[in-house]
Amino acid sequence: MIKQTKLKFHPLFLLLAASLYYYGMGTLFWDMLFCWAVQEVGYAFFCRRKGLRVRHWLFTPLGIRAHFASTNIAFEIKLRLHFIGSGIGIILSVVLFGLEQKNFAVLSLLLAGIRLLPFLPLEGGRIWLEILGKWKGTLRAASWLTKAGYGIGYGLCVFGVLFSIIEPCAFLILPVGLYLIYVNRHEFIQIAKNLYSGMLIDKEKPLREVIVSGKETPFELALHMNPYEDIYFFRENQGGVSQERVMLALFTEKDSQWVWKIADQKDFGAKTYQFGYDDME
Repeated sequence: MIKQTKLKFHPLFLLLAASLYYYGMGTLFWDMLFCWAVQEVGYAFFCRRKGLRVRHWLFTPLGIRAHFASTNIAFEIKLRLHFIGSGIGIILSVVLFGLEQKNFAVLSLLLAGIRLLPFLPLEGGRIWLEILGKWKGTLRAASWLTKAGYGIGYGLCVFGVLFSIIEPCAFLILPVGLYLIYVNRHEFIQIAKNLYSGMLIDKEKPLREVIVSGKETPFELALHMNPYEDIYFFRENQGGVSQERVMLALFTEKDSQWVWKIADQKDFGAKTYQFGYDDME
């Protein structure tokens, strides 16, 4: 049975579309939709070649977003994929310039550039999430980027409301700002879920040990994690626990005492991959 890819429409996308038509910019809406579709379908095509399957397409005020089933792929490949959509947008703008569709070409170039802005959920934010996540930990990077997205969203809302008094068309910025606030409120949890799902995929990764005091909360421990390493947490000269147990504690709201309970009961001093899943009790 072939699963059909679903189309979903965010309410703020519909608000943006209605606002553009209200201000007599219906043609601009369809031009934007065409550019978004070309960029995202091209991006999804190359992602599919790397083993990523599209679960659904979401239409938002910042473009069309392809949501993929969670799959572990290499860091370098992820970075290249995140540039694909903007690259396709640039190629499209060159073609449109050649066809003397200058306004259309500038729009495609503008939307391609917006994709690379460094905040979530845009591809630029994804790029920084991968880079900072590998360096400082995925959840720590997600915390920084979602806070930045919040700030930009609130700023756009204030700008849209105030300037719409002078220029009514400035109201068009409001759906974008509201969407940034909404999506960054949920993005952190989704990134954490994707991180945990990636841990459950049976794939050997480099092992890294992190020495901690044992007093850290599960969230503080989780800040060390990224999709490219298996991390084990050890207290000085004592047993350790896996990153899977820490994430389970985070999602089930357990405390640090629960995290280390299994290490106190069993001898996990050996540097091995063998205690990844048997510490879930």
